[in-house]
Amino acid sequence: MCHSSTSWTEVLPLVLLGIRSAWKDDIQASTAELVYGEPLRLPGEFFTPTPHVSHDPTSFTSRLRLHMARLTPEPASRHSTKTFYVPKDLATAEFVFLRQDASRRSLEPPYTGPYKVLARGEKTLRLAVQNREVTVSIDRVKPAYIARDDSGTRKNETRRDDTPNTTTTNQPPTRDDHIRKTRSGRIVRFPDYYRP
Repeated sequence: MCHSSTSWTEVLPLVLLGIRSAWKDDIQASTAELVYGEPLRLPGEFFTPTPHVSHDPTSFTSRLRLHMARLTPEPASRHSTKTFYVPKDLATAEFVFLRQDASRRSLEPPYTGPYKVLARGEKTLRLAVQNREVTVSIDRVKPAYIARDDSGTRKNETRRDDTPNTTTTNQPPTRDDHIRKTRSGRIVRFPDYYRP
């Protein structure tokens, strides 16, 4: 409020210049001399005496109140609002997976299900979970893509499995009787001198 401008942002560079160029008696130098090795060149307004203007304390307080009334808060960024990804297929999915928000043990899956969707709301879904109706928020679910079972293909598969395999292969026994497989399925062949 010492300057005639009401905007502190206009006066700030001049104030910082004054702080950097102020002489400090204890170190016998200015801050700029310590940093740059030489004093800063200052504009002439610092050295010319200004007429002493006495401000009335009541006018100062009224100007301060006016200045504070003009200050308005800037809109803050949206750090505190959480945005959730909602898949487009969630609006039409018949089955969904439900996320468990409780702390999990190691290797425990984060989602359970799939559960059938009974009803949809704008922000909630009603699911059939263990023969009960449960209402959950849409940020806890994700669509389950389940292949539909066709009864005709199931019958064909069982019939195919029921028929005995009548073709026999008459292959001569191979020399690789000592072939072993590891747990991961790799084939290991040991040299003859290691075989028992």
